[in-house]
Amino acid sequence: MLAIARYALKSPFHASTIVGILAILSLFIPLVSILSGAIVGLIILTQGLFSGARALLLSVVGITVVSYLVTQSPVMGITLGLVQWLPIVILAEILRRTRSMSFTLVIGMVIAMLVVVAQYVLWPDIDKLWTEYVQMMFQSVELQQSASGMDQLQAGMQELVHWMVIVLVAVMYSTFIGTLMASRWFQARLAGSEGFRDEFLNIKLGKGAAIATLLLAVLSLLVKQDLLLAMLMVMIATFLYQGLAIVHCWSKRGKRKGWIVLLYVLMVIFPQIMAATAFLGLIDNWTDFRSRLRTNESV
Repeated sequence: MLAIARYALKSPFHASTIVGILAILSLFIPLVSILSGAIVGLIILTQGLFSGARALLLSVVGITVVSYLVTQSPVMGITLGLVQWLPIVILAEILRRTRSMSFTLVIGMVIAMLVVVAQYVLWPDIDKLWTEYVQMMFQSVELQQSASGMDQLQAGMQELVHWMVIVLVAVMYSTFIGTLMASRWFQARLAGSEGFRDEFLNIKLGKGAAIATLLLAVLSLLVKQDLLLAMLMVMIATFLYQGLAIVHCWSKRGKRKGWIVLLYVLMVIFPQIMAATAFLGLIDNWTDFRSRLRTNESV
């Protein structure tokens, strides 16, 4: 991957070619979109917004042409560029200007919460739309079910779609933050520095963001509105990175790499582990676990 990143930085033509090829591959292999976005972020971090925008423009033109030749519609290429690259462009430019991963996370969290508000204001029936789409996908399965079995299946699908909509923006935001961190990791490795590691291990979102999260958590429990719950999911997703920074710091100082691997495996299996890690990051704004780790190490 470092070879791909190094190749992309050679010129605007190299950058747009790599980004475009990866974007097309992401249509067939979704995880490739993370690498594509990471390259876009790397270009902005190292060469500035203008260079990144130029590479993106050339890539979007190329994808649009391919989209038109395959589907007779240029919409897919433009849509893919906006959805896949615009958020990482914004986050990478914020990081480039502020040189603070913590500040970038907080600003990104605010933007993501505004997206949640827009989601529920502009598409108030989004649950219904997604439910109809999922039912179309499972229509053949429904035909084979009895009446009672079909009712249970539809109820289960509605509950699944309901929670999917609530966590949708939080999951997307987490993906873009992970992509941004991959961009910063590329930048540090190509420069031969440990800058990204130090920035990640020192992520701290601050008491203001922590208090706002606690207040929103209490409010969402009292009011029980999906909008508030979806915003809370974004905040939890953000504090997850501070919690991970604490665990990585603990692992690094105690040389417990196996525990990190176990933690990530458990987070995939049990969402409660992610919530607990995010809570660890939340209370760290008052307890400052990492300073205690440094104190214990010096002793």
